[in-house]
Amino acid sequence: MSKKARVFIVGLDGATFDLILPWIRDGRLPSLSHMMENGVYGELKSTIPILTPAAWSSFMTGKNPGKHGIVGFFTREKEGYGVKVVNSTDRSAREIWTILSENGKKVGIVNVPLTYPPKSVNGFMITGMMTPPKSDNFTYPTLLKEEVEKVIGGSTLDPLLTSLEREDVFINELFGSTEKLAKISLLLIEKQELDLFMVVFNGTDYIQHRFWKYIDPQHSEYKAEKSVGYRKMFLQFYQKIDEILGNFLKMAGEKTTVIVMSDHGAGPLHKYIHVNSWLMQTGLLKLRKRLITRLKCFLYKIGISPEKIVNALFSIHLGNIRIKTNRTDKKLQNISTKFFMSFSDVNWSKTKAYSIGSGIIYINLKGREPSGTVSPGQEYESLREQITTRLYEFKDPETGEFVIEKVYKKEEIFTGPHIDTLPDLVFIPKPRYTTFEEHGFAANSIITQSKFVSGTHKLNGIFIMKGGGIKKSTTLQETSIMDVAPTILYLLGLPIPTDMDGRVLEEALTSSYLRLNPIRYAKDSTRFFLKKRDEVCENEAEIKSRLRALGYIP
Repeated sequence: MSKKARVFIVGLDGATFDLILPWIRDGRLPSLSHMMENGVYGELKSTIPILTPAAWSSFMTGKNPGKHGIVGFFTREKEGYGVKVVNSTDRSAREIWTILSENGKKVGIVNVPLTYPPKSVNGFMITGMMTPPKSDNFTYPTLLKEEVEKVIGGSTLDPLLTSLEREDVFINELFGSTEKLAKISLLLIEKQELDLFMVVFNGTDYIQHRFWKYIDPQHSEYKAEKSVGYRKMFLQFYQKIDEILGNFLKMAGEKTTVIVMSDHGAGPLHKYIHVNSWLMQTGLLKLRKRLITRLKCFLYKIGISPEKIVNALFSIHLGNIRIKTNRTDKKLQNISTKFFMSFSDVNWSKTKAYSIGSGIIYINLKGREPSGTVSPGQEYESLREQITTRLYEFKDPETGEFVIEKVYKKEEIFTGPHIDTLPDLVFIPKPRYTTFEEHGFAANSIITQSKFVSGTHKLNGIFIMKGGGIKKSTTLQETSIMDVAPTILYLLGLPIPTDMDGRVLEEALTSSYLRLNPIRYAKDSTRFFLKKRDEVCENEAEIKSRLRALGYIP
């Protein structure tokens, strides 16, 4: 076993101390308990918006979305008002594995979200969430694909392959895919001497999205008769993760720094907020007056909407029908826009604001949008203030509760070269509410009940770290997901790029380690590997089907 500095990272997407700590106190998760007793731990603050692509991108770059450019699952097209699914080529900041590779360090990256298409590294990469299921381009080097397919029996590590709404099938696939992910990871670690290894397990996030209602007595759809069985399943899944973590700890040895982290936390979801419907009701988004738009608007008003159709399909076990079709995303999009209202029905010359993602609002700004209506300066600022006030005043018509927790102007949370093109307002809903990652009109009501997804994201995830030079049994405070990348670079003996927003977690390290290993800084290099966007825009319909199953889009 090598004595040089090494870092192993186990990502647990969406993991929350709200679930983990009671099980640790009961002695049910010995590996996690061992790490906390022999290392440091604390809540890890995610990005705003609290979304997987933004959060993992900020982790891997040490930068805020204003510098890496990712705020959600979709991004705006450069021309017009169209949107596209994001992938790794949309991230314009270097990831830590790129920096390490450039400095001769060997890396192994497995199943990290938004790494598709894979970039060249000194080592290997298997892409994670947002990888098209039928893609042949999911490994680096390319020949690694054959080995992966032999172990997992397919071309993706994501369990959402067949039945997305059948709970029993979903659970079986989840456990099976987790075992395969652990198996391929351990095999690859054994074959190579790595300076950095990272794997992300998505299952923690998936079961929370699907089944939170069964373990939370305060949830509106809680069923006591199902609670015992699902609580047992949740515990068994986390115990499986804990067992896998134990295997990683044995392989890593005492000198290797091991990090367990999540990109965000989790909590209950009761209702969705439909932002474009709200903007239309407030008069800030206008529709065209052509006949086809009036017909679609009529269907919309009487309740024939994408959300209703999706809910109906799920209720008869056909919720994943699109993932089994051979139709291209363009054809499916054309079908959708023929029957349901979309951005093609918006009168952009009279619209002042719109949304294309979860909790984000763009101003239809002159000079930026192709049909901008709002002038920069006083009119722009006045409109942002007006929307902010209305958001804070917005109530759930059923309960009378205010539904918005916090509204941010973009310059309050973002800095960097992308700030001009990022959303002008970002808001966080109150607990139990979330917004669709939609770019259209999913429902005729501004607030709708969440039918098949009962868990959503919360701001604080988890962070646990143990190894040589790390303090023991110490709680961390005010830790950001952007702090992880500079801390990893420091532990591996490299200088920290000065344009990273995160910091080295000095409070996690012993004074003697810090004294012997002073923190060094270096000006960031602009070298990074990118592939052309048009080489990788494939199978967006299948990616959207997966996002739909988790409740991100209608």
